[in-house]
Amino acid sequence: MEGSQKEVEEKYVVAINMTALQHEVIKNLFGHNDWEYEEILVQQRTGELPTQDQQGEEENYNPGFIIEQDHTENECAYCLCKPCITHEKNRQLWWEDEDHEPQEWNSGLRKDLYKRFWTMLYHRKVWVDPRYITRKDNALQQDPKYKKFAWIRGYHKRDLMPECVLKLVRRWFPNPPSAVYMGHRW
Repeated sequence: MEGSQKEVEEKYVVAINMTALQHEVIKNLFGHNDWEYEEILVQQRTGELPTQDQQGEEENYNPGFIIEQDHTENECAYCLCKPCITHEKNRQLWWEDEDHEPQEWNSGLRKDLYKRFWTMLYHRKVWVDPRYITRKDNALQQDPKYKKFAWIRGYHKRDLMPECVLKLVRRWFPNPPSAVYMGHRW
């Protein structure tokens, strides 16, 4: 009976980002339990956007996996997602359940959240959407000082954080009334 149970068990492919030590521990765990251990090579995702020459070419866009948009939902004018990236349908375990008190160090907490939202948008292909690219190019032309900081397409992975994300994250971790927000220079 035990042999037939092993034959009908469903198998899953899981990609995990881990250190060499963690990899070795998992291999040993499988060996200790006499479980079949089969490695499948997956192209490592770097988190970088395609180069400027590759932008607009979806076949070169390889974030590891794509999260399809729900075309039955309305599109957010800011993040270009269906539904908005800040909608409850897109809730993640790391999302805040309550707003925090204004503090000077909240900017560091916001920075981590912006990076997480950046990744969520990356997996929804927002950063290669022609409408987004036009917005980014327009922002660079309006204020050339930002070229020095963050938004050079094909050079930095930093992008224009949508207004919906800024509002949500700043509501979770606001600045004190005397402190101004830095903008998108994280």
